[in-house]
Amino acid sequence: MARFVRRWRAPLLGGVAVWLLSFPLLTSHPAQVTPVMAAQRVKAADVEAGDRRVVLQRAREQQALLAQVLAAAATPVPPVSAPLVSAAYPVAPAARPAPAAPVVRANTIVIPRLGLSQPVGWYSDCLGRAAVPRWGTWRWSCAGANNIYVMAHNPGTFTPILGLRAGDIVRYGDPSGRVHTYRVSSTTIVSNTQMWPLGATATSSLTLQTCWTWDGTRDFIVRALEI
Repeated sequence: MARFVRRWRAPLLGGVAVWLLSFPLLTSHPAQVTPVMAAQRVKAADVEAGDRRVVLQRAREQQALLAQVLAAAATPVPPVSAPLVSAAYPVAPAARPAPAAPVVRANTIVIPRLGLSQPVGWYSDCLGRAAVPRWGTWRWSCAGANNIYVMAHNPGTFTPILGLRAGDIVRYGDPSGRVHTYRVSSTTIVSNTQMWPLGATATSSLTLQTCWTWDGTRDFIVRALEI
């Protein structure tokens, strides 16, 4: 038996080795390609080719759009010309409505440039001993002929008349409602002991009086002539 084993050991080992080496070849074999598998492979190839065409088409579209944008940016924009205005017919600014002139009523004095409009009361103390009321304007009833004499306090109602100058217009509505228009001819400062501003005048005149000093020892006088 031992002799038999020694005799066939080499061929047996060689056969086993050959069998082991050929085992992968015996077990592996090419997969059979069915018609369905072939159709699927063709379809996958078509899809892949279609995807490539879509990608190429999109790339071409993006390149065309970029070219259009670059061309538009390079095109110069014509300047917008301002509307021509004829020198012969210039555009005038819109006129603002003029403020309404104060209404001159009976026993009212109006000075348009100063925006002053005041009712006029009566001061009848010819001796001048009664105090002139603090507010309002007052016509002295004892002034001379042709001389309408109106007075008021400063500081107070007549403070604005310190800004009057020759040529300014003053309007006075008398007790009957008739409106008289006067033009300032002069302004002056006098002592309160001087009486000539109260005297008669040769022509129809308007005299305005207000305090110049805080204690009333000097007065500011405005003389205006009717026009």
